[in-house]
Amino acid sequence: MNSAVDWPQTIRGARATIHRFETQAIHAEWLTEAAQAIAGRAAPCLIEHRLDEGDQGWWIHGDDLIVGALCGRLVELSDEIGTPALVWTWLAIDARWRAYGYGGAAVPLLEQAAEMTGARIALAPLPPDNGVALYFWLRLGYTPLRDVAVRPEDWPAGLPSDALWMQRPIA
Repeated sequence: MNSAVDWPQTIRGARATIHRFETQAIHAEWLTEAAQAIAGRAAPCLIEHRLDEGDQGWWIHGDDLIVGALCGRLVELSDEIGTPALVWTWLAIDARWRAYGYGGAAVPLLEQAAEMTGARIALAPLPPDNGVALYFWLRLGYTPLRDVAVRPEDWPAGLPSDALWMQRPIA
């Protein structure tokens, strides 16, 4: 599903704007630290190694600066109807800009972009020992799943097999 998707270039919100990466290569000095924060106590996987075919990366702009980046992909769930879904690959905020609300402001923007391409649900996988991430997604209205209908080949790179999956309907 994800190879022929025509994602919008830019989505603007009241607090943040997201703008697609021009190429799959991404560069920012803070991404190494952000990869460690995403991983929690698990072994970090470099963010640039977490971009697979079909992933769409976005810069998060706030106050006229790049304050973070996020990435997601569109998949069809292995449920009865093949529901189109956004799977979050990662979301990273520069440590200098954490707690300013940019991550929370960017989430609905990527969900809006995914909805434009047909997604009906958003799924956020997280390492089972990353309590900060769990709290973040709960605050945004995501709920934990007992089972996830994401095919193993559609799982984000570097994601542990015991990941906790969160969901929220889009729209």
